[in-house]
Amino acid sequence: MLILYDGTTSVCAIKVRLALAEKGLEFESRNIDLRKGEQFAVDYLKLNPNAVVPTLVDNGEVILESSIIIQYLEDLTNENPLLPKTPLNRAKMRFWLKRVDNPIHPSAGILTHATAFRPSFLEKTPEEQKEHLAKIPDKARRARQEAVYRDGLRAEIVGTAIRTFDNFIRDLEFDLKTHDFIAGPDYSLADVAVTPYINRLEALKLLDVWRHVAPRVINWFEQIRQRPSFQSAIVAYLTDSDILHFKNIDDSCAARARELLEER
Repeated sequence: MLILYDGTTSVCAIKVRLALAEKGLEFESRNIDLRKGEQFAVDYLKLNPNAVVPTLVDNGEVILESSIIIQYLEDLTNENPLLPKTPLNRAKMRFWLKRVDNPIHPSAGILTHATAFRPSFLEKTPEEQKEHLAKIPDKARRARQEAVYRDGLRAEIVGTAIRTFDNFIRDLEFDLKTHDFIAGPDYSLADVAVTPYINRLEALKLLDVWRHVAPRVINWFEQIRQRPSFQSAIVAYLTDSDILHFKNIDDSCAARARELLEER
């Protein structure tokens, strides 16, 4: 039995749940409440010393890193293949997987913590804030969170994150000129990997910033939202608390994004 330690809104966990759904693989979900800091629990750190989700356990074997996990799932069964049919399109798929890992993933974290998660962090006492940050083993991730919790959308790294997404979306728009999906004519792991991040822009009320410059990306996302996997892997996992975190985001994030892109 596959066991997935995941988080309800974690983009990396969503990526793996999408792959599981598309492959038709059964699994047991064990939620790690990231807002409560359960990723720092001693027992969980024994599985994943990076204090992040997801973690996949297959018959006692632990597999880390979402991009590796989704390729592992593809290797488990030939049913419902998510690899493009040609070597060239497989190379394109791997390019997008790599680009999602870096720089898109940290950029998504910057924007999310600067908006959706900043208010609850600021409700903590100074001692609790310090303790939370000190537990993050990755120094770069710790520094990014500290910067946006302190300065919000005015943090310098927010501009870098917005411009990173701007390049990403414009390149996606270019690739989608010639085929319906990101790495060719068929849905693949590239679509699995990109979906959580475009969905995150939508949740942060940012996607409209690119609606006029990237209509193909918008149309692609609308098609993706109609797939059964989107409902089962994303929507069905949302808790009332999750919905509230993102519902309370105002238009300041979109306004700041437009301001930064105009300065470019």
